[in-house]
Amino acid sequence: MINENDPSTLTTSGRLLNYNEAIKTGLETGLTFTKLMDQLIRTTNPDELVSAATQLADFQLDSDYVTFPHQYSNADYYLLFMSRMLELHDQGNQVILQSQDHREELTQQLTSLGDRGTFNFRVEPSANGGVFYRERATGQSLFYLNLERKMLRFNSHALTQLFVIDLHETVPAETVKTSVQVLIDFARYLKEDYGYSVDFNILDAANRQNYAVRAADLPAGIVDRLFVVAAQNDYMLTNGVNGNGAEIILDEGVVVDIFNNQLSGQPEWVLTVHDDDQKISWFDVLLKYPFMRDWYLENLTDLEIKSDPLIFG
Repeated sequence: MINENDPSTLTTSGRLLNYNEAIKTGLETGLTFTKLMDQLIRTTNPDELVSAATQLADFQLDSDYVTFPHQYSNADYYLLFMSRMLELHDQGNQVILQSQDHREELTQQLTSLGDRGTFNFRVEPSANGGVFYRERATGQSLFYLNLERKMLRFNSHALTQLFVIDLHETVPAETVKTSVQVLIDFARYLKEDYGYSVDFNILDAANRQNYAVRAADLPAGIVDRLFVVAAQNDYMLTNGVNGNGAEIILDEGVVVDIFNNQLSGQPEWVLTVHDDDQKISWFDVLLKYPFMRDWYLENLTDLEIKSDPLIFG
């Protein structure tokens, strides 16, 4: 009896037919891939763009009978997607895509930052899926993106380490702010265009944002130290509401509070930043006020703003 699943039972013609069908299937897979690439590169429809990127992120191009020797990695399609998303919002000139010589590999630079940072995506191998957007030289993962789950999470540790610490001596604060704004805008487009769940974390300028710090029960000496450095820099730190924590009024009506958000339960110390236009985040405060930056970094073990523990735990 001939069994198409058992090559040993096939006639010569049957084997050749199976071989030919496998070749055709492999070539059709290649054609499907090229159509998705055309869509990713050329479409001006936001829905078509995210659809192409989502499919390419998990696309298996090779088959048993047809292999393509020159291929970009699945992570590279995220870079293409990010660049195209910015392009559709008239910000395509804010990033520069580069292809490596002699191999198919994409990297990205933030235009304002130039060659002081080179970025790519790294695929998360666990069941969570998704990718991390990272600076290649330092390995700092600035945010996590998952197209299937429609979520993006920023990482306060990496943002602080790269932009507030590593680049502090060589890159002006305004250049850093311009560069980071590109990342904020990309996340905002995902939220506004597709309804993504986005945690802006340390970059969130909304007045309602409570930045939870790492230490659940903050040592009293940390707040006391802020009283001292504020006075040394001609700013007045006052006791917070009900004597809990402290408040400092900076320039142009920007108010920073640090307080225990759970007075009657488990302690949860938080930082908040308030301004009338809701344009200033804790990250902005760190860039603009050296004494606040130094106080934060000197006590980073306790004060570091927490990121999503399920992603960056």
